[in-house]
Amino acid sequence: MIFKDKYHETLFWVIMQKMNCKDVYHLSLAYLIALDDVCRNHVEEIYDFEERCINPECLCKAWQTGTSLKTTRLAYNLYTDGVRWCNDDEVSYCTVSDIFCSSYAPYYWEAVKIRYPEYTE
Repeated sequence: MIFKDKYHETLFWVIMQKMNCKDVYHLSLAYLIALDDVCRNHVEEIYDFEERCINPECLCKAWQTGTSLKTTRLAYNLYTDGVRWCNDDEVSYCTVSDIFCSSYAPYYWEAVKIRYPEYTE
């Protein structure tokens, strides 16, 4: 696994411990939340640790930035494995080309490899 920096790596493991689940869905979600500064600061709003589920309502929050929205959307795509979580009017913001057009693209790709290890070896 490649990490953006030491803090990304450290926070990834902290989130994983708090999630208490090590499947590929949670691994890729935690990896992406720990990547972005804004997501890091709002981890509890992105993922409900008590209910053990994502919180798509966070996509409409004022704290979201263009990059954190891309990061959160990719995290949700990898976590839900195709379950629809965005509204029909938002679908154009959820495409791979929209999401990957970011300086985080190498880390986004790493999250995809985490989620689908059987296809990326």
